Amino acid sequence: MVEGKKLETPKKLSMDWGIELPPKKRAIIKARELGTGYQGTIIGCSHCTFLAAVNALESEGIKLISEDIKDKLFTGLMGLTGGVGNSGIGTCGAVNGASFVVSLATNVTIEENAKDNANRWLAYYNVKHYIGDKFMKRWGAITCREIQIKNFGRAYDSRRPERSKELFQIATEKGCRNPYDCTIGTAAGWAVEGAWDILHQTPEEREALKKEIVRKQATDQSTQYK
Repeated sequence: MVEGKKLETPKKLSMDWGIELPPKKRAIIKARELGTGYQGTIIGCSHCTFLAAVNALESEGIKLISEDIKDKLFTGLMGLTGGVGNSGIGTCGAVNGASFVVSLATNVTIEENAKDNANRWLAYYNVKHYIGDKFMKRWGAITCREIQIKNFGRAYDSRRPERSKELFQIATEKGCRNPYDCTIGTAAGWAVEGAWDILHQTPEEREALKKEIVRKQATDQSTQYK
């Protein structure tokens, strides 16, 4: 990790170079910034990732959910932090929060699924493609414990106050409190990227993707997650 590395924000790029980034790029950068900042104020990977992503999308005029629903979803995601219940052994909270946003954007409703339950494969595919595969490529894992080991050389039981303090300290020392390297900021950026692409699909593109996913699922028995 590069010490002192700073994200070139849209505002800074505009002021320094006269560069206006496209809305999607601005939203991704915003999500990374918000996620990194929330980790130091709100604290917790699942709900911080979720909130950073949906707020970043809102900054570009995309409102996935209303404010009252956002608050309820925030409360529900909070317990999934730290490998589920802060246990460290389950799925990384940033994976949970980012996956939730991508699945929300996919928007397979009860009614749509009842008409054709093959629609569920859209949510499965999108979460794997935009979140799961990227975590596997970068960290080789999606669990809290394994990602901590990749980042810091060991895992910390953050249910214990002294270990939680050590985790925050080493995260700062390793440079993880910046939008380039923060797991939460990174996941929030990926969630925005995925949600943006999904929300801009035409109905025809969505249907064609579903058919292709189902076709491949019926014939492809391989998986990188064996």
